[in-house]
Order: sequence, then structure tokens, then C-alpha cells
Amino acid sequence: MNYCDDCNVYVDDCLEYCPLCGKRLTEHPAENELYPHVNKKTYVDSRSLTTEYLSLATFLIIAICVVINLLTWDGTPWFLAVAAPVLYAWVLIRVTIISDVSAGLKTLLQMVSVIGMFMAFDFVVGRLGWSYEVMMPLILGLGIAYIDFYSYFHKSYWRENLLYAVLFLLMGFIPLILYLVGIKIAIVPLVLCTFASGITILGILRFALRQVKSEMQKKFHM
Repeated sequence: MNYCDDCNVYVDDCLEYCPLCGKRLTEHPAENELYPHVNKKTYVDSRSLTTEYLSLATFLIIAICVVINLLTWDGTPWFLAVAAPVLYAWVLIRVTIISDVSAGLKTLLQMVSVIGMFMAFDFVVGRLGWSYEVMMPLILGLGIAYIDFYSYFHKSYWRENLLYAVLFLLMGFIPLILYLVGIKIAIVPLVLCTFASGITILGILRFALRQVKSEMQKKFHM
């Protein structure tokens, strides 16, 4: 069967022209494009591309420093003083700025990476102990205080950050435990860290009591 594109009808094969409009017939109907032709473009996520470049740059910088340090070894692992801030920059950009993970996870990784960076500096410059005596309790206290304030002003995220609040609470007592076993810890940062942990305990108890009250009201239709 032949086909007339103008009349949209099939015509017997013996005819070359449409008996209705007189135009030449075709063997198949022309493709009717409902939408204009659009060139297909590959979508590239700019955040994913930035992450890949950042990870590659981080790996190359650390690898080069390790190789140079080993080739010129004098007993000092100075590459740690370079690798630590580079890794912290990776965490800051990749997790804190670019990523959409929860505030609790961002705060946790920030705390761990900053403490690790200061410990690396302390280890390289002579192992003076200031990283765990002063900086560790201070950073833990600031991190715990931040997640407490964040949860208070963003109550809808309190349940999401509850696990991290408990984890921060446990981490907040590390300086106190070190102090009790005889390791020197600066008093002011220690007090601040312990106080922040105590506030977190009160917040968790308040949340737990509120949840129990809510469940009781639902159960007994109060």
C-alpha cells in the first residue's frame, strides 16, 4: 500500500498519485515529529566533578610529600604537617560545603579532622602535648556546644542529630577520663568540654521524656 502524507490515507499500490489531492504517493508515511529535534547533551554534575578533581589533587599532594620525605629522610616525618591540613581542606570542602549530609556528621568529621591536624603538628614539631592538653578538649567542647545549639534552634532535626549528640557526649568525657588517669589536661578547656557534655545529657533526657509523654498521650488518648 502506498501512502499520501497530505491526506493521511493509504492508497492501492497500482496508483502513483493520490486520487484526492493529486500528489505523489510514498511507500511509507513520513515520520511525524511531535516535538522539535533537540540535540542530546550529557549532563555533568559540577559538584561531582569538583569532588573528583579535589580528591585527585589531595592524593597527589600527599603522595608527593611522602615520597620526598622518604627520599630525604632525616628522622622527622614532616609530611604529616602537610598531609593533615590538606586532608582537613578535603573534609571542609567535600563534606562540609559541597555535601548534603546532616549537620551532625559534618560537625563530627570537622572535630575529628581538626583534632587530627593539630596532633600531627604537635607530633612533627616536638611532641609537646598541647594538641591533646588544650586543643582536644577545646574543640570537643565547641563541637558539642554547636550541635546542642543547632538542635535547639532546628528542633525538626533533633531526632536526626540525636545519635550524633550521644556520640559527642561520649567523646566529650574523653578529656575528663584522661585527666583522671593522670594525663595533663588544661583545666579551662576541660571544664568547658565537661560542661557542654552535661548540657547535652540534659538535652537528651528532655528529648526522651518528651517522647515518652507523647507515646503515653497517644496510647491513652490523653
